[in-house]
Amino acid sequence: MNASGLWAVVPVKRFGNAKQRLDPVLSPGERASLACCMYADVLQALADSPCLAGILVVTDDPLAADLARRAGAGVLRDASPGLVPALEHAACRLASAGAAGMLVVPADVPWITPADIEIIALAHRHRPAVTLVAASDDGGTNALACSPPGAIPLSYGTDSFARHRQAALDAGLTPKVLNLPRFGRDIDRPSDLLAFLARPSATQTHAWLLASGVSRRLLESQTPAPLPEPADALSLLPKD
Repeated sequence: MNASGLWAVVPVKRFGNAKQRLDPVLSPGERASLACCMYADVLQALADSPCLAGILVVTDDPLAADLARRAGAGVLRDASPGLVPALEHAACRLASAGAAGMLVVPADVPWITPADIEIIALAHRHRPAVTLVAASDDGGTNALACSPPGAIPLSYGTDSFARHRQAALDAGLTPKVLNLPRFGRDIDRPSDLLAFLARPSATQTHAWLLASGVSRRLLESQTPAPLPEPADALSLLPKD
């Protein structure tokens, strides 16, 4: 790996606190397992990509750190309360190590492949540069490459894509904007899970959803109630 190239940075919160918007359909243990599987899929896609200089996982979760090391990734221990401080910590660490740039990848995009990473890396060849991939629904940012690592201030959450785009322009850079459907589909809400299940994939996430019974339970919850039999329907009519 080339220490001076483009590094993937994956921020990972503690699995036990992850995916709370899925609380209506998943138990705390199921949410933790889902978060772990999605993260493992993301790690695999990054580890299989020849376009990266390395991978840096920013976390204070012991299991996430262990999985990162098994995948050949570096680990930056960080207990910052928010996403932006953790990523700023990573950007400073990479800049001090001489990295040319960083690619921020969320841990909840299990569909991504090495081909997606290659598209971003090729679009990001000329530096300084900012390359963006938007989330499909809320205007968030599901991939952000910036060279050097601290090229723009970071800002995550709803509509962060527009803020990152403006930050690049303010820095005198014309951001490259990519449409990568697999990157744009993160899993935050029950509807995201159903969309993921509708397209089977060779991922740990899909395998776990099937093996755990979550898939069956979710799909059954979407099945409309049967119409009443004709006799039952007649019985509902008001009596004279």
